Amino acid sequence: MDLDHATSPARIVLDTTRRCQLECWYCHSSSGPDYRGPTLDPGLIPEIFDTADRLRVFDIGVTGGEPTMWPGLLPLLEHSRRLQFAALHLITNGLSTPPNVLAAIESANLSRICVSLDGVADVHDRNRGAGMFEQTMRGIRELRRVNDNVTVISVIDGTNHMRWLELTEQLAELGVAQHHLTPVCFAGHAMGDYHGLSADQFAEVHSAVLHKPNQLPGITVRFNDTLVYPPAARTMAIHQFTEIWKGWMRIVRPDGDVRTVMRAWGRSWRADETTGNLSDLQLSEILTSRARTAAPFTRPEEVARKFHLGADAPMILADLDDICAVEKRDRPLHPAITGRAIPAPQPLGTTLDDLTRALRSTPDRYRLRREDGFTMVFDTVSHDLVLLEAHEAATLDAELRAVPA
Repeated sequence: MDLDHATSPARIVLDTTRRCQLECWYCHSSSGPDYRGPTLDPGLIPEIFDTADRLRVFDIGVTGGEPTMWPGLLPLLEHSRRLQFAALHLITNGLSTPPNVLAAIESANLSRICVSLDGVADVHDRNRGAGMFEQTMRGIRELRRVNDNVTVISVIDGTNHMRWLELTEQLAELGVAQHHLTPVCFAGHAMGDYHGLSADQFAEVHSAVLHKPNQLPGITVRFNDTLVYPPAARTMAIHQFTEIWKGWMRIVRPDGDVRTVMRAWGRSWRADETTGNLSDLQLSEILTSRARTAAPFTRPEEVARKFHLGADAPMILADLDDICAVEKRDRPLHPAITGRAIPAPQPLGTTLDDLTRALRSTPDRYRLRREDGFTMVFDTVSHDLVLLEAHEAATLDAELRAVPA
């Protein structure tokens, strides 16, 4: 199963703006209220959506900054009804939910909404300001009334890494479907005052998520630690999949740049990965061109640079040098050492019987891509991706033929 050579993206992220009501210390996109730079042209959205459908992109994420501060959000939600294959999700801080936005969300073809909330009141307000927790919880309740598939994303660091369960319990009561724990990384604002998780703290959270209390059966908890603990199964969230096999993802920047993320996290690049700009070419032309991509880091080097696990001072300085060089449009000073291909996990992570029943019950919930030697099945509700070996797909042939492809 060759996952290191993507045929076309499985996931596209639209960075609509870097403007935001907040200026969080860890924001990987360096967003804030004073941003006055370029924003994504709303006129590009129809072609982006049509291209995503044609190339069988599974997931389109709309983010920022804060996309509710982007003038193109309402037109984007209206255009979402043209999507036939790709699933569209919105990432927001939940602070701006006026009636017109809620109405547009309710009528949109939006598969889920992700809301940023870092913890219970004292944890969240320490990061984002007094009263922000209650405002965000109110936003979650309002969003749940117009879209019942809400996920909460919590950024965790060395000060709050074991406070997440308190929030999970409250989210379960609200009917939130998933709670994602995202470790702060060395990017954006966090480069000015980085205090990420230690190796022991990563292990502590990893173990706690694996042994989540049984009294919370209605909510899925995920820790986005796949770089530190490689996935144990071939069923995983699509964001975890593209964290490991980065060639399957593209980012569209506010200025129209389309970039790969082979040597990037957050919104800090260690190589020039721009493959085109939407002011010059259509997305379909950019994505189908055979542009060279940067060599990925080895897993140990990326873990060291991204989370400072096993990193020494020279490596941290080298990382900063590379970011600075790319931002100045110079050649990075420290080329990546290319490692071996990352093999797909052997266990499937679900049973073929369970997958068979799910596909028979609601085939329209899933999307299918047949690749050379393997098959990808995407759940448009959970945003989970299942990677099937050829012999596994053969046993499900009748069920897979009913899935949109």
